[in-house]
Amino acid sequence: MESWKTIYEEYQVSDLGNVKSLKRGKEVILKPKLTAKGYLEVHFRINGKDKIFKVHRLVAEAFIPNPDNKPQVNHKNCIKTDNRVKNLEWATNGENQIHAYKNGLQKRGRIQRDKLGRIITSKIKDAN
Repeated sequence: MESWKTIYEEYQVSDLGNVKSLKRGKEVILKPKLTAKGYLEVHFRINGKDKIFKVHRLVAEAFIPNPDNKPQVNHKNCIKTDNRVKNLEWATNGENQIHAYKNGLQKRGRIQRDKLGRIITSKIKDAN
């Protein structure tokens, strides 16, 4: 069953990656737009200003705890339009880059680690 959470006064997001508006007392599922980079985004009007949000980020912020304050949201199955909670996870830039490399989305790279062995940067370049 689809679960919904309010993210702004007049907007909700679901654990299945759907977004709806509650303006004027009507529930309307919004149709997201596909960005040039392959992500889905929605446009909200908040306090008279237009704002654009990536759907995967809205879902993660609403449903996935982020105790380590990781800055990025990774799509586990590498499908950028699959914004279900079970497909998303918080990640550092390095974790996201390594995931892309391991799944063939990036071709080669170099990883730098700190003295404790934690990834601090990854420089991954497309092989093309």
